[in-house]
Amino acid sequence: MYSQEILHDIAKPFVVAGIHKDEKSALTDIIIDFAQRKIRSYESTIQDLENKHGCDFERFSLMLRERADLAMEDDWFDWKAAEEMRQAWKDVNRMIMNNV
Repeated sequence: MYSQEILHDIAKPFVVAGIHKDEKSALTDIIIDFAQRKIRSYESTIQDLENKHGCDFERFSLMLRERADLAMEDDWFDWKAAEEMRQAWKDVNRMIMNNV
């Protein structure tokens, strides 16, 4: 029950201010906005790594097998994490959008 009270306390000001018609739409909008910001953040990281290495993640992974150093391995781990987290947030966003 406590988590419902927290969600109510977070969403209520949006309803009282007339920004949203009800708490569900307020929370849905907040979560969708957050998910989209996370997606953009990971896309920015991915774009930076693509620009740095001049290729996409798949090609970089192949290059890494041929010649690797510590800096490249660090970039690979960061890139892999960004790819996976971007997909995870896209999945969350899609699930929420399908339930609206």
